[in-house]
Amino acid sequence: MDNNHNVTELPKLEKSLNELLKQGAPQFLVQAIKAEVQFLLDYFTELQANGKQRVLRNGHLPEWHL
Repeated sequence: MDNNHNVTELPKLEKSLNELLKQGAPQFLVQAIKAEVQFLLDYFTELQANGKQRVLRNGHLPEWHL
């Protein structure tokens, strides 16, 4: 490399940008969906039937019947 320039050679990345995006996109979607579900649960927390919360995350609380 010519020492008369202010150019720095970048190291070769092990993974391409496309590979990083392919790995990161599903994780981002999972986080976004979890945040949306939590928002909806918080929004409907006051909605109750027989003193029990009506809107629940599936499989997170004991089953109950009306």
